[in-house]
This record gives sequence, C-alpha cells and structure tokens, in this order.
Amino acid sequence: MLRAWREQYEANQQLKRDIARERWEQEKRFQQEDRQASQAVLEANTVGLDEHNAAMKLAAGVSYLTLVCHEDTWTFVARCAFGHWKATWIKCTHDPSDFRGPNTASIYTKAFTVNPNLREGRIQKQQDGMQSVILSGHNLTRILDTLRTGSAGPDLVDSARCRTLYSKFAQFVSMVDPEAPSGQSTGIEFRIDDSVLPAVSA
Repeated sequence: MLRAWREQYEANQQLKRDIARERWEQEKRFQQEDRQASQAVLEANTVGLDEHNAAMKLAAGVSYLTLVCHEDTWTFVARCAFGHWKATWIKCTHDPSDFRGPNTASIYTKAFTVNPNLREGRIQKQQDGMQSVILSGHNLTRILDTLRTGSAGPDLVDSARCRTLYSKFAQFVSMVDPEAPSGQSTGIEFRIDDSVLPAVSA
C-alpha cells in the first residue's frame, strides 16, 4: 500500500514537472515569436540610408516652408528634434511664468539639445488645434535626421510615428526641384492632415 502510494506520488510530481516544463517551453516560443514580430516591424519602419541621404540633400537647399499640422503633432516632432519641452518651441502662446513642462519636470533641470530659433511669430494658431510653423531648411534637416533615428528605435509606437512623420516630411522634400529658380519654395505651405473616408450608409 505504502509503495503504491509512493509510486503514485512520484508519478504526480513528475507530471507537474512535465507540465511546468511544457509551459516554459511554450512561453519561450511565444517570447521568440514576439521578438521576431517586433524585429520585423522595426525593420519595416526603419528609414533606409539611401532614402534618407536623398531626402537630406534636397532638404538642405530649402530656405523656408510653412508647416501646418496639429499642435500635438508638432509637439512630438519638436521634442524629438530639438530637445526637452520649452513653450516657445511648441506653441504660439504660453505663460511666461510656467517653468514646468507637461511631464512636470522643471525645464531648468534638463539641457536643451538644439535651439531651433523659432522666434516669436513663427508659430501661429489656427482653428481646431491646428497651427502653422515656419521652418528653415536647417530645421527641416534636423527633423528628418531625428525622425529617421526614431524610426529605428526600440519603442514600436514611437517607431511607427517617426516613420509616418518622416514620410510626410520626405513627401514635401520630394517636391523640391534643385534646378528651379531659387526663392520659389519660400512661403510654400505643407499640410500634415490625413482625413478619413466619409462613412457610407448601408
């Protein structure tokens, strides 16, 4: 009787070990599949060197353009390209006594990466949260370079945002004609404002 009980106990323990091992192997397979899927997504998002080099060559010759996009979109781009939060880099109006950014971190505790030279008046508020930003060619190259770096980053959400926004800026750059007379692009308005298709009633 005792022997039968012991054999049953050992069989149960072995079964538990087998189940735990099987779960562990399954978890490892899932993790490997997730890593492979994530890597494939990042590779698809990453801006290629040839594409980037061509865009940078064209962008470097731009004098100014007027970018029109939502304030939240510009905030993301500005933080990526020019550093930590600073009201004059993000909005047309701000409270000069506000020394704390949206992440409640004092703006004086962090170094700014690059000064985009967005002086007062280069950001104008429009309707429905849209705003226009006058960007120089130097701003444009900085934005493209930063978005390319972000497209290859480990965060899938930021990678996708950077890839999409890079494509938008590259779309403008692709319209530049280096052979055209100079000064033709000054004041050109470029809009980032995708729309959904109208709903079709059944």
